[in-house]
Amino acid sequence: MDAVRVYAPGSVSNLGPGFDCLGAAVAGKGDVVTARRVGAPGVRVASVSDPRIPLAADRNTAAVAAAAVLRGLPAVGVELAIEKGLPLAGGLGGSAASAVAGALAVSALFGLEAPREALLAAALEAEALVAGRHADNIAPCLWGGLVLVLGLDPPLIVPRPVHPGLRLVLLTPSYSVETARARAVLPAQVSRADAIAQAAGLAGVLAGLEQGDLDLVRASMSDRIAEPARLALYPGYVEARAAGWDAGAGVAVSGAGPTVMAIVRAGDEGAVASAMQQAYARAGFETTLHAAAIDPLGARVVPA
Repeated sequence: MDAVRVYAPGSVSNLGPGFDCLGAAVAGKGDVVTARRVGAPGVRVASVSDPRIPLAADRNTAAVAAAAVLRGLPAVGVELAIEKGLPLAGGLGGSAASAVAGALAVSALFGLEAPREALLAAALEAEALVAGRHADNIAPCLWGGLVLVLGLDPPLIVPRPVHPGLRLVLLTPSYSVETARARAVLPAQVSRADAIAQAAGLAGVLAGLEQGDLDLVRASMSDRIAEPARLALYPGYVEARAAGWDAGAGVAVSGAGPTVMAIVRAGDEGAVASAMQQAYARAGFETTLHAAAIDPLGARVVPA
């Protein structure tokens, strides 16, 4: 093949208490990377639809991941075109999706059939440049569905089921939060009580998602580690969370934010979205809305 086109879905991570270890792929919103063979060796970024993202191959997550997949092979040349469907610094795994798409695209282009664990390692190398070495966005983007990240060295990724009666409502307010800034405010230590509550909450969220028990999900979604330290970075969130809760949803910040995710029963997306959008509007922020199921497939080659 002379060219391969890959779609990589966005993702929500943490889901409340699952800090750095729980994520889910989001249907209908993602990045696309097209990889083409070229004569000159190395990886080059030909274009990015968002001008804020660097074209320099050593600072672009798709290119860094692609180069990691190709490392050790005879000199080959590849050119990447990146179409961003995910916001920059938005909390929907945009850098992870580009990295995964870049890694999978060159693997398919050169017929390498790299296993997902190898693609994970390549995307992690890229993600470390901009967001830190964690896989709660990369893993769901690659595997699809809901996944637990239980280890990276070696990788231990555990897919978990989600009841088909549950949906996601995602609201992105009109400001951005840099991942590095959000991680800088995290506490160096947590209390025993918070550690126990966080572990119990993660178990409750997983059980509730599997059983379709939204009441259990709502009772378990509290984050005792990241959200309390980061609240100043998310103006309007406290009010939006309360509005979503009153409308029947479980609500948490996705990743480093500012996107807020609500877990709802199928059919309640509109009511929850309206309540939360109104809360943000009262705080002075417009929002972008995306209501979706969880993407079961993860990154994949798509027609050119």
